[in-house]
Amino acid sequence: MKKKILLCYNYILHYRKPLFNLLAEKYELVVLHSGNKTVEETDKYSELIFPSKEIGPFFIQKGILSEVKKQNYDYIILLFDLRWINTIISIYSHNKNAKLILWGAWLTNSKIANKARLYLSKKADANIFYTQKSRKDFVNMGLTDRKTYVANNTFDVSNTIKSFENKKKNKILFVGSLNQRKQNDILIKAFSNILSKIPDYINLIFIGDGSEKEKLKNIVVENNIEKRVFFAGRLEHVAELESFYREAIVSVSFGQSGLSVLQSLGYGVPFLTKINSISGGEKTNIKHEVNSIFCEDSIKSLEFYLIKLCTDIEYARNLGKNAFQYYSEFCTMKNMYQGFLDAIENTNLSNIDYKE
Repeated sequence: MKKKILLCYNYILHYRKPLFNLLAEKYELVVLHSGNKTVEETDKYSELIFPSKEIGPFFIQKGILSEVKKQNYDYIILLFDLRWINTIISIYSHNKNAKLILWGAWLTNSKIANKARLYLSKKADANIFYTQKSRKDFVNMGLTDRKTYVANNTFDVSNTIKSFENKKKNKILFVGSLNQRKQNDILIKAFSNILSKIPDYINLIFIGDGSEKEKLKNIVVENNIEKRVFFAGRLEHVAELESFYREAIVSVSFGQSGLSVLQSLGYGVPFLTKINSISGGEKTNIKHEVNSIFCEDSIKSLEFYLIKLCTDIEYARNLGKNAFQYYSEFCTMKNMYQGFLDAIENTNLSNIDYKE
């Protein structure tokens, strides 16, 4: 008989389903969340959907307090977010016969919040971190090392591609939602500034939609570069996305580095972002001038690396090769799944990049 896991989450997004299905192959997995129905015929996990209420910066999720008290779970995994009040209460009120695992903590700029995170982490039987850096941060603050595990946060590129081997390289990509945090206005201006310094067959392609789309289109028109910048919109088929990555020199998100970092690495394309970009930890996978690029927080630095990548394609290919190898070793969904197995079964089998 499979052991049973209750995994308490906020809202399930599509990129989490592969992880849940892998867990459900070995365990009976029930995911409690407050989003829309996600389980389809091919999915192996089951779900409990309860409403949540937002009060200021906090969330109250119904149903979780009664569910964690039930005696029919061997493991309880809580997505660790201080803003979700009933999740925090569950740390104290859960069935004590179940192993309690907290998932997803990292340090912020708030000393008070960090002290609370550390205090609560010590109450759990195990803690899963998105990155080795976050794990090390908590251990250095006093969390017992044997209670810590790493499940490297990732995006499942089920069909990884060695794009660095593709003969044609003529695109700079942005992939993701078009919002202000990405600072795509700076990317467009940088691209416009370097047109005389890069081959005229290289274009800038935006894949995705968002609130800033019309603003960005206007910037393109103002700079008279409509023949070099294109908006492909949201792509519905993976094959379309793969075709863009195959021809990509680099994937760029100047202001934010999230799961698009992992997607780019998985397709064998280097990622370019600024050193202080907004990130949930995904940018720790970037090894500067090894598998990707960190530029400074300036348009001149962004321009410098765009020119370097576009005028030295072999340099870009080498970064892409290293990106692919790094993803294959540390960032697959199976490796993230292994991090969860380690926390559940008290093993140490996941591949972790211990280098700073």
